[in-house]
Amino acid sequence: MKKMLLWVLIGLLLFLATGSAPAWAQEDATLSVQFFSIGKADALLITTPDGSRILIDAGTNKNGKALAQRFRKEGVEDIDLMIITHFDKDHVGGADQILDECSVARVLIPVYAKESKQHTQFMEALGRSAGTQVTEMGQKETLELDFGAVHLGVTSAHELDYGWDEENDFSLATRLVYGKTRFFFTGDAEGPRQRELLEEGDVACDVLKVPYHGREVEVSEEFLSACAPKIAWIPDSQEEPVGEAVVQYLKEQLGASVYRSAEDGDLTVRSDGERVWTAEE
Repeated sequence: MKKMLLWVLIGLLLFLATGSAPAWAQEDATLSVQFFSIGKADALLITTPDGSRILIDAGTNKNGKALAQRFRKEGVEDIDLMIITHFDKDHVGGADQILDECSVARVLIPVYAKESKQHTQFMEALGRSAGTQVTEMGQKETLELDFGAVHLGVTSAHELDYGWDEENDFSLATRLVYGKTRFFFTGDAEGPRQRELLEEGDVACDVLKVPYHGREVEVSEEFLSACAPKIAWIPDSQEEPVGEAVVQYLKEQLGASVYRSAEDGDLTVRSDGERVWTAEE
């Protein structure tokens, strides 16, 4: 009788763990986001609980070489999705080297005209990657993707023209939802794009990749207040540090923990679907 009760109890526990419990509530179902400290340039790698990898931006050409070497050392051979938020050299510059080093299943890019050495090298690398699916996101498009229990929503710019030298506002924005936790990756969105994101709604998050390297724009306070992150990452450099106004607002008004690449190095944030924490905690 005791043995029977024991097996019933074990069966019930297994059912609760694998049958009725959501994927994010299961043991060891941890999401990780690695924010790479590469100066005033963007690159981050998301690893989902089912092992999928999502790379958002790839830094400069020099950064791409270092990232490719790092991925090789760490055994990162396959990337399920690469998102290039826009074609500035500190976002797309290293993408060609990642494409040459890793097997990339799919690439998302915005649609706008760009002439630069880095963009040309990227497009040539895409041409060499025969197995890579390329998705261009035109004006005011939304793409919903699922990687196991992780949901991504990617939105594109609302306008076709933001004026001279304003390509930052073509940045693709990515909202990630895992269980009860939310991440928001905003590229280099400046004032007009931040307004668009506010219009889209659904910007509240636990973790924010602060837009435009933390530079203050006219809607910064409104945008940051709507996001209200617990953890904020700012990719800056010693040569081009973030403005103190943004850092102070995040810390003092919103109570966020702020991490800067110029001061803190790499940052890894994890989520179990219930809460977020940094690797150092």
